[in-house]
Amino acid sequence: MVNIGTFISTLDIGIVTVALPSMAGQFGVPLAQIQWVITAYLLTMIALLPIVGKLSDQTNRRKVYSLGFFIFAVGSLLAAFSASLTQLIISRCIQGVGATLIMANSQAMVRMLFPNQERGKALGNNAIVISIGTLSGPALGGLLLEFTGWPLLFAINIPLGIAAAWLGLRYFPRSHANARGRMDWVGSVAISLAIILLMLASVQFEQNGVTVEGVTLIMAGLLLCLLLIPYEYRLEHRIIDKILFTNRTVAIGNLTAFMQHLVQMATMVPIPFYMQEIMGKSLREIGFTLALQAVCMGVMAPLGGWSRDRFGAFVPTLLGPLLSGLSVVYLLMSDSISMTGLILQFCLFGVGMGLFQATNNAEIMTAAPENKISLVGSMLALIRFLGMVAGTTMAVLFVGSLSASPDNPALLSARILDLYAMCLIVSLLALAVSFWRPRSNNSKVRGRNKLERSFKK
Repeated sequence: MVNIGTFISTLDIGIVTVALPSMAGQFGVPLAQIQWVITAYLLTMIALLPIVGKLSDQTNRRKVYSLGFFIFAVGSLLAAFSASLTQLIISRCIQGVGATLIMANSQAMVRMLFPNQERGKALGNNAIVISIGTLSGPALGGLLLEFTGWPLLFAINIPLGIAAAWLGLRYFPRSHANARGRMDWVGSVAISLAIILLMLASVQFEQNGVTVEGVTLIMAGLLLCLLLIPYEYRLEHRIIDKILFTNRTVAIGNLTAFMQHLVQMATMVPIPFYMQEIMGKSLREIGFTLALQAVCMGVMAPLGGWSRDRFGAFVPTLLGPLLSGLSVVYLLMSDSISMTGLILQFCLFGVGMGLFQATNNAEIMTAAPENKISLVGSMLALIRFLGMVAGTTMAVLFVGSLSASPDNPALLSARILDLYAMCLIVSLLALAVSFWRPRSNNSKVRGRNKLERSFKK
C-alpha cells in the first residue's frame, strides 16, 4: 500500500511531462505557460507538506493517508475532463493536495508497519518503486499518447486512487491523535509562503536565467524565513519543531539529504540540453542515459537498507556523498564533457544515492518520537523537494537560461564543469557532516529482540 502511494506520486510527474506539447497545442498556449501544469502540482505539495505533517500527528494518520488517495483520484478525474488550461491547473492543485497527504505519511506508515531491524529493507524496496515510477512515467506516457489523448494519462489514476483509499482504510493499522497542542497557523502560512517564493524564483531562473524578478522573489523568501526564526523561537507548539535541530540523527540526516538532492538536480538539469544541442544526441539516447541513475539507485537501495539493518547506518551514509563527489571527478580531470564521463557520473551517483537514501530515511524515521513521525516524515519529503529546487537554481546560476541557444559550446561546457566543481565541494561537505552522525549497530538491536522473544516463550 505504501508503495502504491509512492508509485502514483512519482509516476504522475514523469507521465505528464511528455504530454506538455500536446496540451499546449490543444489549449493554444506557449510551452512557458503549460509548464504550470507541473509547477502547480509541485508548489501545492511543497507548500502543504509542513502543515499536513503536523496535522497528521494530531489526528488519525490512517484516515489522512487514505483520504489522500481519494482526493488524488478526484483531482485526476477533474484533470481528465478539463476544458481549459485554468481548469487543468486547478485540477493539478487538487491532485497536489492528495499527493501531499500521501507523501507526508508514507514514511510514518513504514515506521508503524516495520520494526527497526527491518525498516531499512522496507525503505530500500520503496526506493525501487520510486525508480520504477520515475523510469516508467515518461515511457508509459509516450506509449499511451501513441494511441490516445492526454486525458487518459490522468484517468488511469482514478481506479488506482479509489482502490488504494479503500484498502488503506481496511488494512492499515488504526492510529489515534498522538501530538497534543495548538496548531501554529501563522508559522505554517509563513513557511509555506516562503517556500512558494523560493520555488517561483527557481522557476523564473530556469525559464529566463538570472532576472530582477527572480532575485526579488528569492530575497523575499529568504527574508521571510529570517523573520520566522525569532517568531517560532518564542512558541511552544511551533511548526518548525525543535526535534529537527536538537536530534542529531534527524538534523544531520536532513542536512545531508538536502545536499545530496541538490547535487543530484544540479548535475542532471543541464545535461539533456547539452546532449541534444551540443552533442547531437537523440531523445532516446538522452532518455537511456538519464535512466542509468534511476536504475542504479533502484538496484543499490535494497542493498543499502539491508546493510543498515544488519551492520548499522554509518558506512552506507558515508558512501553516498563519497560516491557523489567521485562521480564528477572523471569529467573534471578530463576537462571536457564526454559520453563516457556522463555515463560514469550517472552510474556512480546512482549507486551512492541508492545506498544513502534508504539508509538515511530509515535512521531519521527511527529517531523520530512516536507522536511526531508524520511531521518528521513530511519535513524529510520537503527537504528533498527544497534540495531539488536549490540544485535547479544553482545549475541555472552557473550555466544560464536552459532555453537559450548555445552560442558558444566551449563556454557552455566550461560553465557546466564549473557547476560540477561546486557539486564536488557540496558532496565533500556532506561527507564531512556525515562523520558527526551518531553510530548505531543494528545487529545488537536484532540480537536483543531475539533474546526478548526467547524469554517471552
